[in-house]
Amino acid sequence: MKPLRTKLAAAALGVLLTGSIFTACKKDDPEPEENDNEVITTVKLTFTPQGGGTALTYQYRDADGPGGAEPTVEEIVLAPSKTYDVTVQLLNETETPAEDITLEVKEENAAHRFYYEPSSGSNITVSDLNNDDNGVPLGITSKWTTGAVANGTVKVTLRHYPGNPPGKATADPVNSTKSSTDAEVTFNTKIK
Repeated sequence: MKPLRTKLAAAALGVLLTGSIFTACKKDDPEPEENDNEVITTVKLTFTPQGGGTALTYQYRDADGPGGAEPTVEEIVLAPSKTYDVTVQLLNETETPAEDITLEVKEENAAHRFYYEPSSGSNITVSDLNNDDNGVPLGITSKWTTGAVANGTVKVTLRHYPGNPPGKATADPVNSTKSSTDAEVTFNTKIK
């Protein structure tokens, strides 16, 4: 796992404000690879209201990858007292067509974990993460339940656990030294 060079130097303030940090994931194949780093330019969350309604999509996007133009982070706006089925998708939009990095995360699911951390007072609860092949929460899909009107944030982190035995990551916290960050974005949230 090697960190990607992002706009940290040029946009340190922007990183502090949005909490957006990206790194790449090195595949665990024993044979050398032509391209052992993946670029994640987009983290897309799709919210489908339970009981019917229009699906909503919010995203972090840095379409030109590290360097270049500043990334954009959309504010997540949800209705109060509602439950949403949520799916996360990771893209590399520096490729044409865009490469769906989520497929690699699914393939290497025992070595990855998504963590969702709503801020205190956001009135959002995240639960029911889908499991990897070992029955350990993976988090490509989840359920988000909203409470009363509120403003807050939700940090979405994808961690990689190289070399851990299957299922070992269950007890590891999001910032475990046994893992590294593939992607991390803090979305502002609004329930109204």
